[in-house]
Amino acid sequence: MLISKPAVRDIDAIKSVADANRNELGFILRVQIQEAVEQKRIMVATVEDKITGFIIYRHRKKDLQTTVAEICILKNYRGQGLGRELIDALVQECNRISRSYIQLKCPIDLPANEFYKRLGFCFVAIEPGKSRKLNIWRLQIAQGR
Repeated sequence: MLISKPAVRDIDAIKSVADANRNELGFILRVQIQEAVEQKRIMVATVEDKITGFIIYRHRKKDLQTTVAEICILKNYRGQGLGRELIDALVQECNRISRSYIQLKCPIDLPANEFYKRLGFCFVAIEPGKSRKLNIWRLQIAQGR
């Protein structure tokens, strides 16, 4: 297993992972993935030279929050620690640039909510989404972790 920043040549493979998980993620445009790759705000999980998951995020300029836009692991690779490795890699990056916390939103009906809870994210609130309610989760960054 390898966590890394992808290259432009990896965009199609990342898009395939996103498309395979449209029910959870909704439709992600190729251009969104391309921008994340070009701006270096995406990491991928690779198993045996196959991209099996990704995390797209943004370090906000107005405060010390890092926002996770998307995180996804192919169904056949879930439960093997890839999601945890992606979050851990993001925490390391956040530590390097002195961020305070990571925040994300997750539809209330998805099993991913338990994943965030297990990783130490704290439930903050529920807010309305486009088609379903969203849980807001926050992970404090322990500096020097």
